[in-house]
Amino acid sequence: MDGLLNPYWRIQRRLARNKFLNQVKEEASEEFLKILLQFLRFCSYLDEYLRQNIGTSKWKIELRSEDKDIRVLAEFENGHVKPRELEPNEQVVPPANASVVFKNPEAVKNFLLPPGGLQGRRDVLRSYLNNEIRLEGNLNYVYRFGFLATHLQRHFLLPSG
Repeated sequence: MDGLLNPYWRIQRRLARNKFLNQVKEEASEEFLKILLQFLRFCSYLDEYLRQNIGTSKWKIELRSEDKDIRVLAEFENGHVKPRELEPNEQVVPPANASVVFKNPEAVKNFLLPPGGLQGRRDVLRSYLNNEIRLEGNLNYVYRFGFLATHLQRHFLLPSG
């Protein structure tokens, strides 16, 4: 079935990629996180290596601002991603395996994007050591998410065909 939907997911990936690149140029916001997770979702349908690294187990990671104005949940299961926007006081049941709490919108970009643009190398610990983020829960999931975000760079550096 994935083979039949491949052209659809390629078009969706191209649209999400263009939206994401435009959002990177602007100030980081909730839209930035939603578009990034949508791009991860589309790439999970096209990239076998990405599906294998997401794994078959079910896990969740929550990305939120310190004041809870921005809250996005990514649910990973069977090699695919389901992003979801959360209300400020909404309870996640069962709770997320890990949470990344950002002090300000600029910290989102510093955490999710490498220094020097998409050509650079990401480092999950950089934002943590600069006290821009706070990590909660199982750090293995944060590092796994960091690896997936780093793998997404490959899709930005490839031609958009």
